[in-house]
Amino acid sequence: MDPQLPSPPPVPSLTPTPGELAHAQRRGGRSALVGLGLVGLVALTSPVIGYVEDVRRAREELLTRLSSTARVQADALSVHLGVLEAELARVSGHPALLPEDGTSPAEEALLDSAFYHSSLFSEGVALLGPDGNRLWSDPPGMSLGDSPVTQRPWFRRMVERHAPEIDLLEREGGPLVVAVPMMGKGRVRGVLVGEVRAGALPTRTTAGTTQLLMDERGRFLLPSPRGSNPPEASERLRALAEVPGPLNLSGNPLVGAAAWVGRSGLLLVVLEEETATADLRARLLRQLALHVALLVSTLVLLILLLRRSYRSLLVAEERLRRQETMAALGTAAALIAHEVKNALNGIQAALSVLRHTAAGSELPVRALRSQVERLGHLARSLLSFGSPRAAMRRSCELRLLAEDALQAVSMLPESEVVELRKSLEEGLMVQGDAALLVSAIDNLVRNAVEAGAVARDTGLRTEPWVSVSLTREGDEGVLVVEDNAGGVDPGLEPRLWEPFATGRAKGIGLGLPMARSSVEAHGGSLTYLRRPQGSRFTLRLPLERTP
Repeated sequence: MDPQLPSPPPVPSLTPTPGELAHAQRRGGRSALVGLGLVGLVALTSPVIGYVEDVRRAREELLTRLSSTARVQADALSVHLGVLEAELARVSGHPALLPEDGTSPAEEALLDSAFYHSSLFSEGVALLGPDGNRLWSDPPGMSLGDSPVTQRPWFRRMVERHAPEIDLLEREGGPLVVAVPMMGKGRVRGVLVGEVRAGALPTRTTAGTTQLLMDERGRFLLPSPRGSNPPEASERLRALAEVPGPLNLSGNPLVGAAAWVGRSGLLLVVLEEETATADLRARLLRQLALHVALLVSTLVLLILLLRRSYRSLLVAEERLRRQETMAALGTAAALIAHEVKNALNGIQAALSVLRHTAAGSELPVRALRSQVERLGHLARSLLSFGSPRAAMRRSCELRLLAEDALQAVSMLPESEVVELRKSLEEGLMVQGDAALLVSAIDNLVRNAVEAGAVARDTGLRTEPWVSVSLTREGDEGVLVVEDNAGGVDPGLEPRLWEPFATGRAKGIGLGLPMARSSVEAHGGSLTYLRRPQGSRFTLRLPLERTP
């Protein structure tokens, strides 16, 4: 028999796997979109940061202005209240006034000359006795409230402290009262009371600015607020004297500052709406709208370019795939010609020996049978690959399928030099096409046996073996074909499941792709793992469910 010629080396793939270029282009497109998103984030963050800084500056300027306004107005109000108090104190110390005994015409003339139509006290002036009764007033019908004067908090504090008091006359919204005690022999002999409307006080409001005047108990003296006055509102307003800032009053967002009015215990609060902030917010929205429009237009343009690039890649990939197909056809033709030539050489050599061999000799017949089997396997592989048959499913036992495949492989001449070990579990039933599954198992075992024979001939293994085991793992039947023939060439591993990819002298590279296709058609899987001594192929199939 003529020595076999070495098989031609496999042709490297000219193109990536189907869809790989498009997938790479999509990855690049996603990266570009992510980059554009980061650029857009930076572009949108910049005006936001600028807006925050502008708001901070505008608020600082507003608070500085409000604080200055509150201090100036509080100082002016303190001076005015001091003038009112001094005017009453000037008259209260006159020696001719003796309110304990009532008022004489001379005393009334003194009071009329001092307070008649006084511009300082818009509501009038009254002289009260130590028991709070009215002795004199200008105008005569001047209101002193509805409740007894002696029950007023300001009257009791004045009597206890022997000091002037500035407070509301009776209730919120009422006029402001300035009370100065008239002392004699360590006791209060009478009280001079001056009343001033809130509008007559020297407070100046501007457009958009509101001023509030509070006493120590949190009551509003100027002006009378609409609605309820919760205690927490007074606390927040009082806190503005320490730290000016934003606050929410009756549902309105405001910015305010406050200052104490001298030693009177009154607090002047200046509030204003943040109109500057609203203008800055409108400018921010305009900037964001412009940036978003630019980003959206850029995104649309990028997507159009990516779509055009994607279509170009699909065309290029299809062109490369055609070239790959032509190269694969050339490789297949070379492999088939190589296999047929080797088989024909073997048959010719066997026939030559047969002419000169005595009748009954088995050697030429065995050689002829081997080469005919080789050509038959080649023909079956090509027919199955070119026209795969549809699966005809029925219930079958995996052990019997494996036995059929092992019986066929045992007819190979290589099986005489390779030890075949088997451990097959019984009772593992699957729904499948017996012919397809036997062919898949046959391909796995045949490859292992032929690889073991090559390893023995090349001196790599002195005792090659192939192990076939069948076990149950959960709901799957697992067939493992393992050998010690050294494993698949590492350079061939990436293309192990491609058609016509082979590194052996025998074979055309269709067994493994056909085996995996048959197994996956039955809902299973076929995987390869390199072992220290050789290869391990694991075939998994879902088992038939028992009722």
